[in-house]
Amino acid sequence: MAEEEPTPKTGPGRKVPLRVLVLGLPRTSTTSLISALRQLGYNPYTMRSLMENPSNIPVWQEAVNSTQYASGLPLTINDILSDYDSVADLPGCMFAQQLIEAYPDAKVILTTRRYEDWEKSMQESIWVLFTWRLFEICRILGVSRMAPLIRLLHSLFGMHNGNQYGGYETRRAYEAHNERVRESVGSERLLEIDVDGGSGWGELCGFLGVERPKDVEYPRFKEDMAMRAGLEQTWFSMVRYLVLMVVLPGVVLIAGGLLYLYADDLRSARDQWVIAPLKDYLNS
Repeated sequence: MAEEEPTPKTGPGRKVPLRVLVLGLPRTSTTSLISALRQLGYNPYTMRSLMENPSNIPVWQEAVNSTQYASGLPLTINDILSDYDSVADLPGCMFAQQLIEAYPDAKVILTTRRYEDWEKSMQESIWVLFTWRLFEICRILGVSRMAPLIRLLHSLFGMHNGNQYGGYETRRAYEAHNERVRESVGSERLLEIDVDGGSGWGELCGFLGVERPKDVEYPRFKEDMAMRAGLEQTWFSMVRYLVLMVVLPGVVLIAGGLLYLYADDLRSARDQWVIAPLKDYLNS
């Protein structure tokens, strides 16, 4: 298959220039950085944007499929991002090299974290969507509204690390991702933020060339705990969904079938054990 041309940085589909690409993997303090960008007036496309626009899911899924054969992003991704001046977190970070090539004027921020801490955080948050059995069943059978999103995320991590959720291959994919970003961007276009080393307004605003907010603390979220709480709530919601939409209708259907098949036997049992004793009692 012929390679697709990189998505243009501007064009009929774009409404604003795409200025910033945050290409660090999730759970590297991207939530805090996204909040900081919003306070600086940026409008980043994030996982929340995807969840608020579920029609975007099949477009990103097609991007996963197409990038297996071509280097560029489908033009439909440019359309999705046309209202946004920045990209951060999933799903965009999984297309780091394609975004760098497609938007050569955008500044790039790479957030990093000590691998062992990152793996533990992922295993306790995002990766439970693939390792908890209920989420796996919903993904395979497509029995909840979360199924398309879980399928997309599963495809993204399949592209990233072959759906390995710990160990050597996962570490190799993590380090390879960060190294590809560094190699694809000149130093003047790249800001690398080590979460363990801390970050703040001075470093970020200096890189972006914007004025530092006055009397506003740099946002620092404990994103691991918030993500875990949200996923546990989602798990319970899916249990309720399965009970109401699958288990109860199934029980009713089975009960109805049994009543139909054994109607004569049930009537005989009713006459023998209920009607007859009742008549005897009334006639006595």
